[in-house]
Amino acid sequence: MYVMKLLTTDHVPALNRLLALRMDWLDQNSLPLSGESSSLMDLVRLPKAGTAPIGMWDGARLVAAVEVQSAGPMFGWTLDEQREPSLVLSLAHAIPQEPKLSSTFVNGLSHYAARLPDPPTWIRCTVRPTALARHLEESCGWTKVREISRPHGNAHHLLQRSSQLAEHERTTRFTVLAEGPDAQKVTSASSQPPR
Repeated sequence: MYVMKLLTTDHVPALNRLLALRMDWLDQNSLPLSGESSSLMDLVRLPKAGTAPIGMWDGARLVAAVEVQSAGPMFGWTLDEQREPSLVLSLAHAIPQEPKLSSTFVNGLSHYAARLPDPPTWIRCTVRPTALARHLEESCGWTKVREISRPHGNAHHLLQRSSQLAEHERTTRFTVLAEGPDAQKVTSASSQPPR
């Protein structure tokens, strides 16, 4: 069973291991390194209001992490789209050797968002690599809204998916937890097992 929970400073060693696996994979595949890993680590070490670093655990192993913001998306999204209630995902990292995890993670976040007291209409993200955008569309249920060209760089792919409850007939795969002084179970989510 997967468990999703807010990442805290207690999780820094596990996050270090996840980020090292990702950096090694990028290096081995001659892919460019970015500063996103250090940005995610900074967010865990020095939390900011309005953002939440969330991790997905398989037992004691952190297998995915992402920053979640309750805010309108920025560059490339229209003013009307920016006004729609949305959660924005950024700084996403998963164990690259296990690509099916991304689908499970996104399904869990979608279920979590739908269970919020004031659920957002959309979960949105912006990604640069075309191959990643294609993977998110084909394997993770995202819809490409548009592609935006940057004046000095690669195109950005704007993606979204609705927040929706998982079908409860499926096998329960993970639990979403809140941590802190009033820690309590928030919701259980269901998702298709990775294939």
